[in-house]
Amino acid sequence: MSKIIVDDILRAKLSQVFQTAEVRDAEGKLLGHFTPVIDPELLAAMQSPASDEELARREREETGRPLADILADLERRG
Repeated sequence: MSKIIVDDILRAKLSQVFQTAEVRDAEGKLLGHFTPVIDPELLAAMQSPASDEELARREREETGRPLADILADLERRG
């Protein structure tokens, strides 16, 4: 893999990115994609907006359709 050393200005910009982002030049030409390394401590500190009770309720909830039914419907359409 190639490496690119960035200056402090670009480093500051990239440090504000928390998900994969497009990198483009001044004319808008796509140069590539940047995927940041996320600090594991930051991930550990993140909290789900749903409570543990809500997550457990969702896990117990039976919704949707069996995959076999979905595939049969797709076969009939195709």
